[in-house]
Amino acid sequence: MFVLAMLLASLLAPLSIAQAAPPAAPPSATPAVAPEIATLNNGPCLDSPRAVPHVLQEPVVREMQIVRIDRVVSTASMTRDELIGFLYTTPDGTTWLGQRTPPYMSAENARHINQVLVSTRLSPIEPSAFPKTSAFGVPVRSEQFFRVQIPLRAFEPLRIRIDPCVAWPQGRSLPDPTF
Repeated sequence: MFVLAMLLASLLAPLSIAQAAPPAAPPSATPAVAPEIATLNNGPCLDSPRAVPHVLQEPVVREMQIVRIDRVVSTASMTRDELIGFLYTTPDGTTWLGQRTPPYMSAENARHINQVLVSTRLSPIEPSAFPKTSAFGVPVRSEQFFRVQIPLRAFEPLRIRIDPCVAWPQGRSLPDPTF
């Protein structure tokens, strides 16, 4: 009898455990990321060397944070609708031109974005072309961004169009760039 009771108890025990509520998940060690920030660091601008709201280049100050990234797209016949670079906007409205990350740049795209740079750069003391992406077959990891101003009437002669990519939500303050 005792054996029968033990057998019956062992058969019913899994049923009572299966009906119990599952234990609560342990708290995550990583802090939760706001959905807007997670979206801004991936997605349509994934091959951009910089992301919103990170700092474009030195110095690491709020004025150099990126608030908007636009794609510079070719309208030339041989490279129609190809992404050739990015246009970064800082909080004061200044625009900076940059190439795609090296694995995504072709020689033709590099020539085209350099034509845009030569025609639109604001500082005559800066170089007039983006640097080489490789030297002796070894990738060069230098990324440069040049301050430019692209007037609307220049789009057709430069054979480009500007497509929106990602922007920091208006009315929301930028995070501290030093973290």
